[in-house]
Amino acid sequence: MKLLYKIIAFLGLASFFTFPVAAAEVSYTSVLAGTVASIVTVGMPVNEGDVLVTIQSLAGPMAAARANGKGVVKAVYVTPGTAIQQGRVVVMVEEV
Repeated sequence: MKLLYKIIAFLGLASFFTFPVAAAEVSYTSVLAGTVASIVTVGMPVNEGDVLVTIQSLAGPMAAARANGKGVVKAVYVTPGTAIQQGRVVVMVEEV
């Protein structure tokens, strides 16, 4: 019976501790081809749906990459004025 109480006490104490979840780095690719009009900066926080890269098209500026989750921009691989193709990796975000 004492062993049962010890196990219950241990599990109760263990439930108070939270274990950090490893942040995942996610590469974002351009879904459109064109010339980069604007881009996020390194260190910028982003949320799901935020535009990461816009390109200039015949119809005007269009979102070429959007964030799929909340995170922080870790790397930017293109600059404004750069011509990019569809599928090119443009931004790396560390999602939390």
